[in-house]
Amino acid sequence: MNYICYKLKKICRNRIFVPFWRSRRERWARRNRIIAELSEQYLREMPVVVPEKCVPQRLPCEYVFSMWLQGQDKAPLIVKSCWESIRRHSGKELVVLDAESIGKWVELPPGFLDRWRKGRIKSCHVADLCRLELLWKYGGYWMDATDYMCHPMPEFIDREPFFMYMSDEGWNFYIQNCFIRAYAHHPIVGAWRQILRDYWAQHTRAFDYFLPHRLFRHMVLSNARVADLFSQMPKICHDATQIFWEQYRDEPFDGKLFREITAEGAFQKLEYRSLSAQTPRPGTFADYIVHGTIGR
Repeated sequence: MNYICYKLKKICRNRIFVPFWRSRRERWARRNRIIAELSEQYLREMPVVVPEKCVPQRLPCEYVFSMWLQGQDKAPLIVKSCWESIRRHSGKELVVLDAESIGKWVELPPGFLDRWRKGRIKSCHVADLCRLELLWKYGGYWMDATDYMCHPMPEFIDREPFFMYMSDEGWNFYIQNCFIRAYAHHPIVGAWRQILRDYWAQHTRAFDYFLPHRLFRHMVLSNARVADLFSQMPKICHDATQIFWEQYRDEPFDGKLFREITAEGAFQKLEYRSLSAQTPRPGTFADYIVHGTIGR
């Protein structure tokens, strides 16, 4: 299936096979199932290759990696607050990469960053590949620039050779890659890294915004070794990392409530585009987050 065929089928099936008389949640769930099915058809011919002789290794020095391609000084306040929370709680050195420093840490495919500079691929797609390159080579953690740590890393996650949160069953992207814990040279990361590199060697654009999520699901369905290793990972829904910002950001700040809301997640996923993130109302949860006053 080529890109145009995928898009046409996606539009047609979402209009024909998603009855308008169903509830909003039922329509939403149906659309997500259709997209997941079409994505697997699109990727069916892509081989999954687990690197030979790769042995997961926990290196003596582990980092938390994050990224802002334009440079740390140009990041929004809420992103800088997220980085400060990681420095405060992770117990590890935070490395924030930008377009100039990536080459000091990993080697990307020739011309890949130039495609971003020319606007041919999005920043998120650069970050998608970089997180896998970094974790394959160094291990440690990847945390998106909008991941806010509220307390130290749970011990069970730190012990895992590979861990990500799972998406809610109603969503169609299977896993949540804004937070990844991995040992260096882990086979899952190696296979994921390779299939993403192969995709960009063959395509000029992402067929779906959730490209790495689609590829990951394809790997689990297509490769027995990846499926076996993935089956050993604890399966924890990402809901506990989403609830705070979605439901409470504009509510009056309450320290006790904040601790209760965030107790079950290793972090809280935020964003930087909304008014709440850019110009929060004084005294709200968002205000305390943006201006970094929690925990001071």
